[in-house]
Amino acid sequence: MEGVNHNTNEDSPLSIIKDSHLKLSLPSSSSPSLSSVSQSLKIAIWRDERLDYLDIPKGLVEILQINGFTVEMILEHGPSQIAEKLGIDDYVAQIIFNETTKEIINFNK
Repeated sequence: MEGVNHNTNEDSPLSIIKDSHLKLSLPSSSSPSLSSVSQSLKIAIWRDERLDYLDIPKGLVEILQINGFTVEMILEHGPSQIAEKLGIDDYVAQIIFNETTKEIINFNK
């Protein structure tokens, strides 16, 4: 290894390892996990820009986009499935659903 830095804070140590010989690779194409990696990459690239118009915090918009949600999916799934999939409180999912419903009405005007 070419160099190791040890930075510590009160919670846990952080080690930064610099090794020019370290190789990273994806699983072989026959591996089922490659398709999940590929699917994750597609989700990260494509996003529903209409979510930016919702009157909700930008952090929630980012969570929705990272998880591949679209306006249609929000309306189709409803608050309980949104909360379950994102691991958020039902009340927050209800706000997301209500704002999406309200914005869809504005889109159609």
